[in-house]
Amino acid sequence: MAVWVITKDVIGDGEDDGTAGPQGADDATIEKLKKGDGFPFRMFDDDGELYYEGYCALEDFAPLDDFGMPNAGCTEIKYRNEKGWSTL
Repeated sequence: MAVWVITKDVIGDGEDDGTAGPQGADDATIEKLKKGDGFPFRMFDDDGELYYEGYCALEDFAPLDDFGMPNAGCTEIKYRNEKGWSTL
């Protein structure tokens, strides 16, 4: 299970900051992610507009599938690595 948290809601003026998933995820893991302990990600719409930033316990599509796509129509997720931001 890929646990994730939204740390910055770019389009909603912070209304979704702190949103985490999936439902039933371990609270201790969520708290670690809120502090930046995980894989940083960004989610974008099909025009390339940045919607959300956050952290995930794994490099996975879970934040996009669980939240970004159904909540805001995001179509792309990128993770930061040693080469910069890259799409899965």
